[in-house]
Amino acid sequence: MSILVVCGGDSSEREVSIRSGSAIHQALLNLKYDAQKYICENKKDCIETILKKKPDVVFIALHGGFGEDGTLQAALEMHNIKYTGSNSLTSKVCMNKFFTKAILKEYHIPTKPALLAKDIKDIININSFPVCIKPNNEGSSIGVEFAYDDIQLKAKFSELIKQFKELIIEEKITGIEVTLSMINSECLPLIEIAPKKGFYDYQNKYTSGATEYIIPARINQSTIDEINRIGKTIYKAFYCKGAIRIDMMIEKNIPYVLEINTIPGMTQTSLLPKAAKSVNINFEMLVEKILKSAYEGF
Repeated sequence: MSILVVCGGDSSEREVSIRSGSAIHQALLNLKYDAQKYICENKKDCIETILKKKPDVVFIALHGGFGEDGTLQAALEMHNIKYTGSNSLTSKVCMNKFFTKAILKEYHIPTKPALLAKDIKDIININSFPVCIKPNNEGSSIGVEFAYDDIQLKAKFSELIKQFKELIIEEKITGIEVTLSMINSECLPLIEIAPKKGFYDYQNKYTSGATEYIIPARINQSTIDEINRIGKTIYKAFYCKGAIRIDMMIEKNIPYVLEINTIPGMTQTSLLPKAAKSVNINFEMLVEKILKSAYEGF
């Protein structure tokens, strides 16, 4: 069986993707699989190269952009090539935070209401602060800002909209940040995320030692049970597959879902491997579980 680990891409998460792909590739080699790593540059070259190489399985380690928004998945589906992770529709929906919130509401899963904004005219009626401003289609907390009054909101919106086509604006949540990792619909131990300074932004995510990860999270058991219930509901409702990670903020014992990651990071500081390790699933075992999920329901 030939495996092609695809990483890189042209999104703002390119460097993290390469680190994930390198770690996955090495794990597959350690497990004696016939695996190659391909660091792609753009959508066209990526798809063309995959079709030329004709691997039995594509292990997708792309974060953001065409590798996580369903574009690559749809191309592989068209050519009947097996791949890891969720299908093209699930990937497309989960990459879009606004679409995700709409579905969460249908299932009565707590998530803060959000405004989708493409132009400064869209924010003129916002009069309750503080708010969180973030790109609608990005990960790794890229572009996340907070505004505490109307002047800050307009200034930060004007700056962010130059880089991102769509922004969502929602009430700033004050509470405990946690993440729920899942593999093949099973919940792994909840991780509490405690940055030593500021909030859990890109720098705190990927700088070793900048954030404390507490396993198990210092949350009461009833809230943990509710989070696991929410996770299983999401996994089924969104037709997820393989590994996912659900980010939440707990405010007044209510777990509010922030986003669903269909291709969680697999670097040394990534949360999915940490959660797996806490229940004696080492990195190589985790990679093999994700790999094998590519065959389920194909």
